[in-house]
Amino acid sequence: MADSAYGYLKSCYIKSTTTTPTKYTPPALVNPVNPITYGAKCNGVTDDTAAFQKAINAGDVLVPAGTCVINGTLNVRASNRHIQCQGTVLKRTTGFNMQMFVIGDYKNAYTNDSIVECNFVGANTAAPQYYNNDNRHWDIPVETTGPVSNFFLAGNSFKQFFGQSMFQTYGSTNGGSGDKIIYNTFASCGYYGPVFVAHTNGYIGHNTVTDCAVGIENDNTTQATGNNVIEYNTINAVYGYGAPDMTSSVMLTGGVAASADYSTNIVRNNTVSGKSNAQGFRGANIPSKTIIGKNWGVKSAQYSNNTCVSGCTVTP
Repeated sequence: MADSAYGYLKSCYIKSTTTTPTKYTPPALVNPVNPITYGAKCNGVTDDTAAFQKAINAGDVLVPAGTCVINGTLNVRASNRHIQCQGTVLKRTTGFNMQMFVIGDYKNAYTNDSIVECNFVGANTAAPQYYNNDNRHWDIPVETTGPVSNFFLAGNSFKQFFGQSMFQTYGSTNGGSGDKIIYNTFASCGYYGPVFVAHTNGYIGHNTVTDCAVGIENDNTTQATGNNVIEYNTINAVYGYGAPDMTSSVMLTGGVAASADYSTNIVRNNTVSGKSNAQGFRGANIPSKTIIGKNWGVKSAQYSNNTCVSGCTVTP
């Protein structure tokens, strides 16, 4: 795509002081700064990109409630940089301004960055549209670039961006390792919600996904992949994602593109359902799919205990 696991599941749950386990624990913030201090208005009108960039450059960021317009690109080029929202909406009023957050610089290694509990809202429609011939193709809320590892994305909501993904990794060969994408909500996607590109040992789990694809997609055989786990995601079609790719309304895959070897990736315990309705960008009755690709000659991922119902088909 352009530009033992059971023990791991247990580690996603952190024991609280009571007998009730929490879904995850946000990374601890160290002397967090407030973007308002750097000039952000978070009034839903003023573009707060410059103020947010100053805050990110200064340290960990705790964003107060409000609607903050981010029409530019925010660059995170440090390890252990944590961004946490408090009921905040991070809003785009245009689909033409490329990525909102870029973690990394394509060449240097960064580790243990995070974004948690933010609400990302784009300028697309509820029935998502898709255009791969202009900058809307790159209208991506969060992307890691190069050897960025152990990135943590949890408890966020994403909806109505035009780009090819809501979250993706990318590297010409090495797109990092060990990312955790958990307990997020993705809706009204141009194409993918979360997708790993050139990434290894990553985890996509416990996400709720509507009108988006979920999976792994490399561009060629030289990009890294392997030992990724995709599990316990609920993926449903209403309108269908905007892109024509894979003739699906929503899709789940452990990888089928570019003749890459996906055989050590694991896809299990996910549910895929639904068909696109008449309001969808590509029309009605497009099925949802789980795409394995073994019959296409792909070195396919390992699939088990996935549910495909109510308009879903499996492509072996």
